[in-house]
Amino acid sequence: MELIKLKEDNELSHIALSGRLDVNGVQQIEQSFMAATALRGKPAIVDISEVSFLASLGMRMFLNSAKALKQQKTRIVLLNPQPLVEDSLRSAGLTSVIPIEYDIDTAMGLLKG
Repeated sequence: MELIKLKEDNELSHIALSGRLDVNGVQQIEQSFMAATALRGKPAIVDISEVSFLASLGMRMFLNSAKALKQQKTRIVLLNPQPLVEDSLRSAGLTSVIPIEYDIDTAMGLLKG
């Protein structure tokens, strides 16, 4: 599992994840993910186009970040999930808490609005 910081400034956190968000994958990146999203307290875009598998622990990591950001009056958006990952997110009901977008400009607009 890999986490890449694409942008980290006073307005936004934009990171990309690649690999499998299973037990091992979450253990590898959870601390860095929370530091890059929830602990910064800035709107966050998380590109998950290269995430091939999403287990419940990965969903919990996203949810924990979303809850922490909501307390700071901001949000997280997931960008470009693969079909299997998107199906998992929708089946679990996470899309009611964390929006999914397919276009970076739309995602940024959602975070600003």
